[in-house]
Amino acid sequence: MKSNRQFVIPFKGLKVGKHDFVFDVDDKFFDSFEGSEIQKGTINTIVILDKKPSMLEIDFHLKGSVSVACDVCLDELEINIEYDSKLFVRFGEITEEQTDEIIVLSHAEHELNVAQYIYEYSHLGLPYKRIHSNDKKGKSKCNKEMLKKLDEYLVRNEQEQGNDPRWDDLKNLLNNN
Repeated sequence: MKSNRQFVIPFKGLKVGKHDFVFDVDDKFFDSFEGSEIQKGTINTIVILDKKPSMLEIDFHLKGSVSVACDVCLDELEINIEYDSKLFVRFGEITEEQTDEIIVLSHAEHELNVAQYIYEYSHLGLPYKRIHSNDKKGKSKCNKEMLKKLDEYLVRNEQEQGNDPRWDDLKNLLNNN
């Protein structure tokens, strides 16, 4: 990951209470992370930091659209995402991540870079299946050439292919038992 200094929140100088931060994520942001599933996109991220005397409570709200590869045809697919998450920050001797929602920062820390969290939450906001929808006639909007190629290499089940005589004797043994 390249440096994303614009996503740093300097919390040491903030008063106790809620503070709002707005981050606009674009293609350049996703390019800074190696191996991102998101090819491009624009996401508006609202971060609400609630500073308490002994901890920070951070709410993330992401909303926007991103482009990913379709699971079927691999063509670009635009998906709208909206995702909310919460992060708790405690203070301790050493900086460590305790769970996905709780991190411990050293007392010496004075700022928090939220770029990695925005990146992870934007991916968590993606649907499990990422495929093109169907048109009004019920036909897939996937790349037609790729669908033809996939159909060409599709392994057919036994009824479609016809019986393989080499297996007939084995099937008879199973059926007789």
